[in-house]
Amino acid sequence: MSVLKVPLVSVVAVLLAAGSLVAPLGAQGGDPELRGAHRAVEASAERYREIGAFCADFAQTIEVKLLGRRVESSGELCRRHPDLFSMRFADPEGDMVVSDGERLWVYYRSVDPDQVLSYPAANAPGNHDFVLELLQDPATGYAPAEPATEVVEGRECRVVDATPGPGARYRGARLWIDVQSHLLRRLELREESGNLRSVTLSGYTFSPPPADSLFAFTAPEGTQVVDRPGVGR
Repeated sequence: MSVLKVPLVSVVAVLLAAGSLVAPLGAQGGDPELRGAHRAVEASAERYREIGAFCADFAQTIEVKLLGRRVESSGELCRRHPDLFSMRFADPEGDMVVSDGERLWVYYRSVDPDQVLSYPAANAPGNHDFVLELLQDPATGYAPAEPATEVVEGRECRVVDATPGPGARYRGARLWIDVQSHLLRRLELREESGNLRSVTLSGYTFSPPPADSLFAFTAPEGTQVVDRPGVGR
């Protein structure tokens, strides 16, 4: 399988179709593994609410089914509650996905250096803000994975499978939640296209909080900004 270093990020269309994932505690029955999975998700959601803002290093891999290729990228991901988000790529350098709370800006310099895509944040394609999508607006579908625990980047994690609810733009997800810090260490998304996306997070920082400049976007000189109406429009 060849390796292609370009930013196939639908980390702009699989992770933010909010309202897709967690069954209420009353529906868990007596299964201790199921209760453990739900407790892990709830603890993680609460941790991110308490944090409010963070940055982390990301490494992303996408297995592109139709092309038989693996797409790799890396950089820094930052988030500030409730709706500020940025992915700034070190590889491919200069690529970025930024939500300033009003608009989502997508600029893949490595693919098309002359074009910027802009969406209304409320109607942006899903998959960029996975914390919001997978943890902060739970609806239905968490279950323990097999194996129930794994080590990611030296950290023991509870592994949880998520079945998307109506309107989600992916077929399924798997989360690796740190059993001590309750932070997401890895996630996998099975997209509608059949592609498999994996994002690993490391090097979390919380203080000082992310600078305002990380959530601001100015179109590079000479680029064309293409306004898009958003999903379902």
